[in-house]
Amino acid sequence: MPDSAPIAVCIGEGLISLVAATAGPLQDCRTFHRSLAGAEWNTAIALASAGVRTAVVSRVGDDGFGRFLTAELRRHGVDDTAVEIDPDAPTGLYVKELVPRPDGAVDGAMHYYRTGSAASAMSPATLAAPAASAVLESAALVHVSGITPALSDSALAAQETLFAERRAHQVLSFDLNWRPVLWRGREAEGRAVLTDFAHRADVVFCTGSDAEAVFGTADPQELRGLLAEPRYLVLTDPRGAVAFDGAERADSDAVDTPVVETVGAGDAFAAGFLAGILTGLSLTGSLARAHRIAARALASTRDHIG
Repeated sequence: MPDSAPIAVCIGEGLISLVAATAGPLQDCRTFHRSLAGAEWNTAIALASAGVRTAVVSRVGDDGFGRFLTAELRRHGVDDTAVEIDPDAPTGLYVKELVPRPDGAVDGAMHYYRTGSAASAMSPATLAAPAASAVLESAALVHVSGITPALSDSALAAQETLFAERRAHQVLSFDLNWRPVLWRGREAEGRAVLTDFAHRADVVFCTGSDAEAVFGTADPQELRGLLAEPRYLVLTDPRGAVAFDGAERADSDAVDTPVVETVGAGDAFAAGFLAGILTGLSLTGSLARAHRIAARALASTRDHIG
């Protein structure tokens, strides 16, 4: 395998994020800052920042937003050769409304405009394309989330194909990322789909709130009992994280760091943990690396680390 071949591949939708320049109701905001977003793309950038050669498999529109997203991947050292260009469908985007909090930080409220996007047309053919097949064949780690199967039937089929045809040498990582707005009217189906993927992954990440919504519990030991198959299980909340490697358990507190806004911190956390296990760190060491990288995402209103 050439030295330039990716070690990790992240599969999912990249989005344009238009972030309000000031906190307050969306109708009062006149200026927005453009940025890259999308859970798997955020994770890819954070992995690359940790020294892991990383590629993205996805689709964007043949438009200025799509060209910006792929240029951003390259700027951060992420391989974009497996990002397909759709001549007809647009690049997805969302608007981030900043809601002030009493502690001086802000919460991000997301308004999605991604229906019919280029990435929603991901399918098993996307994974079989020469560029995607090449990066997938070389990768030691493949990272996906619960967002992609919610985008469309073809995107669900792509993720199902990935799991069904998984390569024996690869670690398959799955971030639950429960997005009820994407499953509106079919929430029970969404919970069943994501639960099935979680049982079949090697690494599972979830927040306490997402675990409660999908699995019915946020208790670490109960969750481990429900999800016995993945080697690694990582549960996070604002206070810290609990990780399992088989029967081994490690608990860690969140890093004491100023918080500007939390969106994207979970993606950076996942990247830090994955970088840790890829480089042979202990469970405790992988958690520590995850917290350090997540702290960088908490320091701005961007979804990804700078």
